[in-house]
Amino acid sequence: KLLGDPREHLQIPNTDDQMPPQKKPGKQGSAQLSQLDKQAEDAVTPIDALATQYKTDLNKGLSTKKAAEILERDGPNELEKPPKPTLLLLFLMQLTSFIIILLMVSAVASVLVNATGPKAGDPLSYTTGIAIGIIVLINAGIAAWTESKAGDALEALSKMTQANIYVLRDGKEVQVAVPTVVAGDIVVLGTGDVVPADLRLFEAKDFKVSEMALTGEPDDVAKTHKVKEKKEGAPEKLTPETMAFSGCSITSGVGKGLVVDTGMSTRIGRIAQLINGDASARKTTCFCFPDTSANQTPLQQNLNKLGARIGILAIIICIGIFIIGWLTDRKDPSNPDSPAWLYMILVSVTLAVAAIPEGIPLCVTISLSIGCSDMVQQEVLVRKIAAVETLGSASVICSDKTGTLTEGKMTMVGMYAAGTTYEVTGKGFDPEVGGVMRGDGTDGKNDMGVKSSLLTAILCCNTTLSKEKDEAGVMKWTPKGNSSEAPIVVAARKVGLSENIASDYPRVLEVPFSSSRKMMLTVSKVGGTHLCAGGMPLPPGTNYLAVCKGAPN
Repeated sequence: KLLGDPREHLQIPNTDDQMPPQKKPGKQGSAQLSQLDKQAEDAVTPIDALATQYKTDLNKGLSTKKAAEILERDGPNELEKPPKPTLLLLFLMQLTSFIIILLMVSAVASVLVNATGPKAGDPLSYTTGIAIGIIVLINAGIAAWTESKAGDALEALSKMTQANIYVLRDGKEVQVAVPTVVAGDIVVLGTGDVVPADLRLFEAKDFKVSEMALTGEPDDVAKTHKVKEKKEGAPEKLTPETMAFSGCSITSGVGKGLVVDTGMSTRIGRIAQLINGDASARKTTCFCFPDTSANQTPLQQNLNKLGARIGILAIIICIGIFIIGWLTDRKDPSNPDSPAWLYMILVSVTLAVAAIPEGIPLCVTISLSIGCSDMVQQEVLVRKIAAVETLGSASVICSDKTGTLTEGKMTMVGMYAAGTTYEVTGKGFDPEVGGVMRGDGTDGKNDMGVKSSLLTAILCCNTTLSKEKDEAGVMKWTPKGNSSEAPIVVAARKVGLSENIASDYPRVLEVPFSSSRKMMLTVSKVGGTHLCAGGMPLPPGTNYLAVCKGAPN
């Protein structure tokens, strides 16, 4: 699929008379190959030349205007999604289950039987067929409406919870949504981040990523910004050392990279293309609707089996009754001149219609809708109405805690310094609310142990805290950096340590946190007789302060 006919690449003669003559690789195959060649070239091109090629500045990044133009040209940085089904399509898809098709057939048969019978002019004779049709429409309408509303709510929720990443725009480090990252952006990465697009690294300190999604290899892969010459006889690496690829998580270190590919042009995007295949090859049901049989819940599978059994049994019984009545020459008492076979057809179809349980789909749909309503009151969204039954059948639920059961935000509630335990009050990241209290409830923010501990902690952090406008236009305190460092920065601001206090202690050495080392170390210049105003005294001649944060044991 990628390379077309392998014989054209291996130069094997075509000896099969039925095979078409050699042809060039298809557009998709050529695009895949050229994209791989492009990334291989990006991995070794000097970074300054690459920045010139993408018309960006390594120190300032793109301008906001230029980024908007590229986003308009290339589209959002996200994988292609199947089109959202319309309300009409959802409605029609509810009519494709076996039991619903059986009900529709029985409704049509009931109307035809009564239209050809002696009471064709009596409107009441059509009530059975019309009632079945109304039940089918109500059932499909309730299910389609519920799924449509849940889909809208989930789409709105996904937009609210989109992942963000830090990039350089107009010379400033700003946080943007991952779909708005464009080619030429300068991305700032740290431990715990997920690479938003395919990047060429130009800064990397103890930088390692997990490429399991791409290569299947469980070990973390070390990355570097230095282009190394390939040694003769050295094994070929699965991915270039100077590239970080979309979807890979950063397990240690910090770095910066230049975005070279976004969206479906990334490596993970090409994997998605291979998995999805051609749109024309996707499975459909009833000639045009998407085939969702592989995603059916146990309830849907059981209902389809029940409908199939009832339908087959009803058809067998009705055929038997027809044969018996025809062989015994049963005729219509009200019209003895009519042939027996016609009368028995009418009787058999009537029995078949009566045997179909038209109330089952409606009862099930109403029951599941009530369950959905109860779950909505508990702030739970259900996209597929039949999934309510599956959730009720679950005995064990495995869920990722952070960001799913919690907000993914950490706050400091207590600290221990100089032999004393303190309580840190407040809520969220607002440093203007709450403080540091001793065990007896008195204010402890000016205690030497508190000031010294929080200042040294600040000197071993790279996270900043500032006020920014949220989506609603409200000014809100927002940390930038590692989520585990944010509580330290907030607590330091609560005791009066200024925003720029770290600049008074120039950092001369940093050993970044890594998953293997499990700690971070910094060395900063200090001076004077005390660490800070109200802080611990420094031994005479002290010039540097080393701070270790993490698990030094």
